[in-house]
Amino acid sequence: MIPDIKDDYTFEIINNLKYIIDANRDKRVVVVGTTCTGKSTLLTKIPGSIDMDESVFPKLSKQEREYVCQTPWTEEIGITMNKLTKERVNVEAGKPVFGTIVLDSDLIIYLKISEYILQQRCAARKVNYEDAKNMGAIIEREVKNSGIRHIDFWVG
Repeated sequence: MIPDIKDDYTFEIINNLKYIIDANRDKRVVVVGTTCTGKSTLLTKIPGSIDMDESVFPKLSKQEREYVCQTPWTEEIGITMNKLTKERVNVEAGKPVFGTIVLDSDLIIYLKISEYILQQRCAARKVNYEDAKNMGAIIEREVKNSGIRHIDFWVG
């Protein structure tokens, strides 16, 4: 029987990410990437991980939630969500936070993905590709401008 290359590749990605996080267990780690980069899947495989959305959304008012969840996604929505999340989510050593916003931390793991694979994943999930691409550009800019040490981590 021929092994499933996708499963082997996914297994390798998970193990490499675990290795990086374990090597930095004493640091506050944030794992960021645009929608469809596999954050939710990866976080379920990393013990002690926290979903940024699950942490921040219960802390938002109904009006704040309605505003940040509207479509199409815009930079203004991103700025508001960024501000609210930075105010309400704290990163602790040994508990990596997975999300779309660069938070105060010691290390950022930036999930990178090719445009082709991002298009494929967006289509499969019925997510607007342009929204995902725009969000990704903002995340990349924030990572670079943060001054926080970061690792570019390719997921596809």
